[in-house]
Amino acid sequence: MELLFRKYFWAVNLAFLTVSGLLSASIANAWIGAKISAPVEVQPVQAPRPQTAAAGPTRLHLEKTARFLGIELPKEAPPPPPPKAPVFDPNADPVRSSLRITLVGTMVANRPEWSLATLRDENSRETGAYFPGDRILGAEILEIERLRVIIRNEGRKEFIALGEPGTAPPPSFTPVATTPVAAASSGDGGEITQIDENNYEISREELDKQLSDLNSIATQARIVPSFKNGVANGFKLFSIRPGSIYQKIGIQNGDVIRKLNGYEINSPDKALEVYGKLKESSKIEIELERRGQHIQKSYVIN
Repeated sequence: MELLFRKYFWAVNLAFLTVSGLLSASIANAWIGAKISAPVEVQPVQAPRPQTAAAGPTRLHLEKTARFLGIELPKEAPPPPPPKAPVFDPNADPVRSSLRITLVGTMVANRPEWSLATLRDENSRETGAYFPGDRILGAEILEIERLRVIIRNEGRKEFIALGEPGTAPPPSFTPVATTPVAAASSGDGGEITQIDENNYEISREELDKQLSDLNSIATQARIVPSFKNGVANGFKLFSIRPGSIYQKIGIQNGDVIRKLNGYEINSPDKALEVYGKLKESSKIEIELERRGQHIQKSYVIN
């Protein structure tokens, strides 16, 4: 037996070594596998804490402090109300206007909306005709009276008087004789000559001089719209000044001018339109009504 054991000892030793190697390999494999499969502990990421501002000086709550001390805080004054736009009073007495406007003349009609005022803008030195409702230098014309114009300027009722500023006082109007003038001279080289009762000759120089000065024409007589049976039929003239252009061309107080060169002048707009056409005319014909009779006057321009 001993001989047999010695004979095969190498085989037993080899088997032992083999079993030991396998056991060692299994142990090593198990250990390595345990290390690999071990859970990894993940540390949670914490959000950064907001940085708090450095504490400043403690502020007192005024209302709480006042209640605690039993005192009353002063009240703040309310803000002033916004300025109100001036309220226009149509019944207020007008005051003299400070606008640079000169009233040159007026023509007062029976219907207020037909009244006409000749005004000069002293800033631009321009003169024009204005009716109620028109505007000049931002002011609205409310009424046109004989010697003044009432306007609304920045919510205030004002007036512009005739002759202020820079013009002569208003002339006094005196009725004149109703007999036609036989011949007249303008005194400046221009001439108006009466051929017969209803025919005249006027020099071009005199016509241009008269038509270029609307301000003078507006102050030489009172001109108001005329109505017949409630319908406008022209313009009526009265208070004609002695030596005026109206007297020189045979117009009498009370005459109603109905047509000029065939154009009806039954409104201020039409009258101004015809006025602009007269400068180029070589003959002017006036159809007027005098004490119920229709009269035709003719003026040849040479």
